Amino acid sequence: MKNIGIYVNNWIFGNCSLSEVAARAARIGFDGIELVGEPAIYRVDEVNKIMGDLGLRVQSICGMHPGPDPSDLRALCHPDASERTKAVDYVKACVDLAKGVGGRSVLVVPGLVGQPAYFVSREEDWKRAVEALASAGAYAEQAGILLTIEPINRYEVGVVYSIDDAIRMAKEIDSPAVRVMGDTFHMQIEEGDGIPAAIRRAGRYWLQHLHVADNTREAPGMGTMPWREILRSLMEIGYEGGISCEPLPRGSSPYDARQGRIPAEKLDAELAYGLRFLREEAKIAGRFLS
Repeated sequence: MKNIGIYVNNWIFGNCSLSEVAARAARIGFDGIELVGEPAIYRVDEVNKIMGDLGLRVQSICGMHPGPDPSDLRALCHPDASERTKAVDYVKACVDLAKGVGGRSVLVVPGLVGQPAYFVSREEDWKRAVEALASAGAYAEQAGILLTIEPINRYEVGVVYSIDDAIRMAKEIDSPAVRVMGDTFHMQIEEGDGIPAAIRRAGRYWLQHLHVADNTREAPGMGTMPWREILRSLMEIGYEGGISCEPLPRGSSPYDARQGRIPAEKLDAELAYGLRFLREEAKIAGRFLS
């Protein structure tokens, strides 16, 4: 049985430098990092040196839709063709970054995070997202990088909410480079038959990446999610992707994290707890399969 690598998403560290984040991640014991999708802030040679010196790897690139500049929507479903072109160009830049740093995949969100309203309608936005992601997918396929569509709960985004939504969109795009991912925090809201069932339904082909946080959005083990069953379902499908930790301490919002407002000691302590918890639960889940 293949060990599943456990990584940490660096956007939750706010404005810390990559060298600081990497040092903290290595000290905690992560296998590597999921890089926030801001290609302009990185130099590939510097990233590779930082990761190599600490024995870490970059697993994936976390696409940000929209970007930090409010005018940079990166909206793959925008009714304006020029805006969709900019969004596709952004995804292509993330693909280039992933290839340069040895990453496996790039996360994409067909709607806008934090903006659950549609531009036109769900049907029209969906159609435009499929068109845009087909173009980005062709580019990713040539680069040997996967695009993973992330479903986000209906209260935070429009267009794609569930694993089934993401698979349906990927099937319409019909590219081997376009697959799907999950996020346990969002899945607890949208997957009516439970997270393990959704993982099994997606299966080895479709599910290629997973963000994890507990039901409280804290580190795994600090809430009530059935982590042993979640991990066992990943093992049962022969999951080939990684697990990327994306938790926030109680009372913190994503905006607190992006702006560096979470104390380093608190964040690192909770990440360390979650990492230990996941590895212990994975050992037990693995024994159930043997």
